[in-house]
Amino acid sequence: MLPIQLTLLTNEHFEIHSANKARMKNMNDFYKNTNKIMIVDGDLVIYKIASKLEEPIDWGNDIWTLHSDLSVGKQIFKQNMDWYKDYTKSKEIIVAFSETLNFRKSLDAEYKSYRKKIRKPICYAPLRKWVQQNYNFYSLPNLEGDDVIGILATQHYKTNNVIISGDKDMRTIPSWHCFIGDDQLEFVDEAQADKNFCLQVLTGDQADGYKGCVGVGHVKANRVLNGTFNIDDMWEAVIKEYERNGHTFEDAYHQARLARILRKDEYCFQTNKPKLWSYMYEHYKDTRTNSKAS
Repeated sequence: MLPIQLTLLTNEHFEIHSANKARMKNMNDFYKNTNKIMIVDGDLVIYKIASKLEEPIDWGNDIWTLHSDLSVGKQIFKQNMDWYKDYTKSKEIIVAFSETLNFRKSLDAEYKSYRKKIRKPICYAPLRKWVQQNYNFYSLPNLEGDDVIGILATQHYKTNNVIISGDKDMRTIPSWHCFIGDDQLEFVDEAQADKNFCLQVLTGDQADGYKGCVGVGHVKANRVLNGTFNIDDMWEAVIKEYERNGHTFEDAYHQARLARILRKDEYCFQTNKPKLWSYMYEHYKDTRTNSKAS
């Protein structure tokens, strides 16, 4: 008989065990709650469905057209909503949509500017209209669908929702998430959401047309934020990295305002305007002004 191998358990073993226990408890609590609201990224889901509906038809004599069956799109959307509703044990569905006007484009002309040249699938508009006629939907003036999701998840239905999206940027919202594609459930707490946001500010998002801190990639961004556990420390690390790379604190705030998916109390319902990211702005403005004066 082989002798029993005894190894000394390190703190890391206990931390992993505790994390796994906490995750299992979170998952159990998630499935026990059958009254949650499922908040769906309507822009993304409808775009994916409408894109797959398109089929080229050769009519002969060098004539081609695109064919799209809206009735099939309706069926696919309904089947997906029913499946995700059952999978996440949700009670209600709210589909979030973008409005035509987007406040970020007034901040930076380059923001998503390339998308003007991209044709939307031919069934996108009629499928969106049908969804709005048959499902509870929500949109807000001057906002993208992502912002609507962020506000609903952290304000209207805080602690009682799950976000259905395939957008990695959604990880900047503290909530339960179900990611289209692998359908993995993931809980993002506020501290992790804040860190994900600061990572976005550092790395930028080429797909959305904002640069972040030029010269900082994902590896370096994670290194910059290593050892920070609250938004004060995280944001200070972001500011210092911008300045270390020859940018200003104002540049950091500009990129943050493009990257920030709005949360609770970051939108004024009276004026229909967002409250731009200004966390500790006066502090950094004063310290930089005083530093120049001295």
